[in-house]
Amino acid sequence: MSIPTKMQACQLSQYIQSSFTDLDASSLTEALKEYIAVEEVDVPKPKKGEVLVKIARSVINPSDLSSLKGSYDASGKPNLPFRPGFEGSGLVVASGGGVMGWSLVGKRVAIVAGKTGGVWAQYAIAPATQCIALTDDISYDTAASSFVNPLTVLSFVEIARAGGHKYIVHTAGASALGKMLIKLGNDEGVQVIAIVRKSEQVEELKTLGAAEAFSTSSDSWKDAFKQKCKELNCTLAFDAVAGPLTGELLHAMPKGSVVKVYGGLSEALCTVSPGDLIFQNKKVEGFWLTEYLKTKSLVGLYMWQRKVRSLLNTSLNTHVRASFPLEQVPEALQAYISDMSAGKVLIAPGFLEEEASSSGSSNAEASETKEATSGEEKKEAEVKEEEAKDKEVAESNE
Repeated sequence: MSIPTKMQACQLSQYIQSSFTDLDASSLTEALKEYIAVEEVDVPKPKKGEVLVKIARSVINPSDLSSLKGSYDASGKPNLPFRPGFEGSGLVVASGGGVMGWSLVGKRVAIVAGKTGGVWAQYAIAPATQCIALTDDISYDTAASSFVNPLTVLSFVEIARAGGHKYIVHTAGASALGKMLIKLGNDEGVQVIAIVRKSEQVEELKTLGAAEAFSTSSDSWKDAFKQKCKELNCTLAFDAVAGPLTGELLHAMPKGSVVKVYGGLSEALCTVSPGDLIFQNKKVEGFWLTEYLKTKSLVGLYMWQRKVRSLLNTSLNTHVRASFPLEQVPEALQAYISDMSAGKVLIAPGFLEEEASSSGSSNAEASETKEATSGEEKKEAEVKEEEAKDKEVAESNE
């Protein structure tokens, strides 16, 4: 399959200053169109260790919303204009070199781009180490959410288990990540006390397996939450909301508790009582998946990727409620922002429509692509030899 020199891609012309929640649906969509446009740009060229992926699906995450506002790692935000999108799925069509990169050519993969993003486009670059080769039973829709949420959930469970915590608190409990955390946590012996905004979400999460769920819409939730944390000796929380909720959690939890803030859905500063920090030995810390993954060895990351792939259709599965074409990114963002707990919203650049929405793979096109781009037979032989060595090393560490 030939690779074009030009492609369609979303471009952000300026950072969005206003709150996403300040406007109604139609006003928000129109406002977003002032910032985001689909333009014709050059197809990027992969460097050594990178691959070029023809994108089938890209998912919208809270981190994407932060990047549009310039608040995602504000100290290192990309220059404008820039191409948004951190995570997606597609077909590897070229490699910039390196054994791992060549071994992925022609394969269906889930990817996560670097911190400057770029996946809301027809083609994107990804490090070969940040690709997960997909089995035939994993659809592009499912694979689009293979990194950010699953690896965050694995991190939370690992942190909890390392600290001897049998119970953890999680805000934004009805989000895709929240439901994933409940399911995997139960599998791993870590139960979740979920905090949600809507009362109707309480029973849904308890049915899913949450140890308990509290709605902040209830006048009595703080007292009930405090009692439950004391009863279960729950001293660890992961907070995706920030704002006043961070301090409310910390104040209600037992002495010595820690709240790890990993998101800012409220778009407000965390507020915490000094007395809780001084006299109750309580702490507020930050959690950033990018930094946490740096503590993992290459073998450890490889084993996590294998675990994610094996659970994508079960404990780490993500419900997808809608897909939008590339030219309707403002509408896709509006749909996601309007109800973030209803399921993921995907961006579809128009590639492999039938295969992307089903659970099968595009074996014919993958085979054609690999034949066209993998190069000499010698390289293929070297790849197979190195893959065998890598497999042997990985299995020896299991």
